Amino acid sequence: MLAIQMNIFMVILLSSIALHACFKIDRKEQVNRLFLALIFLTILILILEILSVLLNSSNYVNFVIAHKLVDTLGFTLAPLVPMFAVLYVYKITNKYKKIDINKFLCLSVPFVVNSIISLGSYNFNWIFEITNENIYVRGPLFFVSPMTSYVYYIINLLFLYDARKKLSREELFILSLLPSIPAVLSVFQLYYFIYLTIWNSIAIAVVINYIFIVHSQTKRDPLTGLGNRIAFDEYLTSLNRKSNIVFSVLNIDLDDFKSINDMFGHHEGDKVLRFFARQLEDVFEGKGTSIRLGGDEFIVLLNENQREILETYIQTLNNKINEYNERNDRPYRIKFSYGMTIFNSTYNSIYELIQHSDKLMYEDKKKMKEAQM
Repeated sequence: MLAIQMNIFMVILLSSIALHACFKIDRKEQVNRLFLALIFLTILILILEILSVLLNSSNYVNFVIAHKLVDTLGFTLAPLVPMFAVLYVYKITNKYKKIDINKFLCLSVPFVVNSIISLGSYNFNWIFEITNENIYVRGPLFFVSPMTSYVYYIINLLFLYDARKKLSREELFILSLLPSIPAVLSVFQLYYFIYLTIWNSIAIAVVINYIFIVHSQTKRDPLTGLGNRIAFDEYLTSLNRKSNIVFSVLNIDLDDFKSINDMFGHHEGDKVLRFFARQLEDVFEGKGTSIRLGGDEFIVLLNENQREILETYIQTLNNKINEYNERNDRPYRIKFSYGMTIFNSTYNSIYELIQHSDKLMYEDKKKMKEAQM
């Protein structure tokens, strides 16, 4: 009875979150669609788990076929949850890359194998058996189902390890809950033969990730996808708590951006801002945090104090912009000015450092204008 109550509670909780998510997150984005699919799949599995527990009784001996169908469907679909968790994490860590169809096909192999064995269990009792008394018993190939899920847990953790430099500690921790919580707690289910551990643990991980998604949206610029001023203030507050800071700042401002808006419209200006934001992410991903302060003003906060390295980053950004300008058939050219400062003992605070960087950026912009006259 406790297992049924816990699962019903989780179904209600996840259903509420799914309804909230449909209105609060952008369903046009693939990563959000994957997360919604993860929620609905978890709800479906929980419902099947509830039905399986209810039917597992000699009092319902007339429902043997229904019991077998529920368990067959449950074991067949179960690996889809960790599989979609892998796709979700992959998409978060590779924001602007499409999911490679070949990788997806390779990823689906364990699911297909598990599905074949699960469907065959209806007649051949491979993974499970429903006795004539309508009681569930594990079959000789029961290990296939949990091992399939563990394959996806491991793949998920490998993706996160590979992308660890792209993610903040908070992001890494929250995303790692999707594979790690069910991987650890499912051991108790397998060993103690209990019903209420694994799917409830997955539901908890999904809930925590949704809270993180909603919180992250408040720190995200809706046009460019970069951090906004809330993210900027949060980052500096966190940095101020640290000692022995290795830190530098790039203040960046697009040149003649107003003329692009005036001549070609705000739609074209928005297109330029989104493009420039992508270049910032490409150059500084894993090296720092890129933020849109507002309008055409950007700032990059870097964990670096070597001027030569910073100048290399700027040169890479310049090269990307120049390549685009050469390909672009529009009469305008994207240009930017910047100010660069490195934190050291001469600055009384991080805010003083940023003010100095901002001042250097405007001096660079002034020189650019004078050179054009």
